[in-house]
Amino acid sequence: MQHINLETLANGAFSVQVNRAIQEVAENIQDPNTEASAARKITVTIGFKPNKDRNFVATSVQAKTALAPALGTVTALSMGKDIKTGNVEVVEVTTGQIPGQMSVSDVPGVVPEQKPYDPDTGEIFDQNEGSDGTPERNIIDMRKKA
Repeated sequence: MQHINLETLANGAFSVQVNRAIQEVAENIQDPNTEASAARKITVTIGFKPNKDRNFVATSVQAKTALAPALGTVTALSMGKDIKTGNVEVVEVTTGQIPGQMSVSDVPGVVPEQKPYDPDTGEIFDQNEGSDGTPERNIIDMRKKA
């Protein structure tokens, strides 16, 4: 009995399909938007449909993948009606500021005070002048009561 070589089955199409399926699974495993430990699967189907004389068989080959789905994500939406127009508005909250809420920088003519600070710790420097006229940068202890 002569054996069928799976590498050359269907003029190599079977091997190409299996290799493509393995590549899809590998890419899905490496995708950070999927569950790392989820099982993936490749199903290989070889179909045989013989003729009534049983001397000829139409053969089909197919490789299907079952991949891990993309992970869901959560966001925040602010919903309401525009007071002037009555239209419903939906806005994604991305900055931590509620839409319509004002910040200090939104008020005309108000400039927030900027004090020098230590970028490593976030501690604010005291702005006293030393005896030589240069500013001293003493760290203010925020734990002390005023």
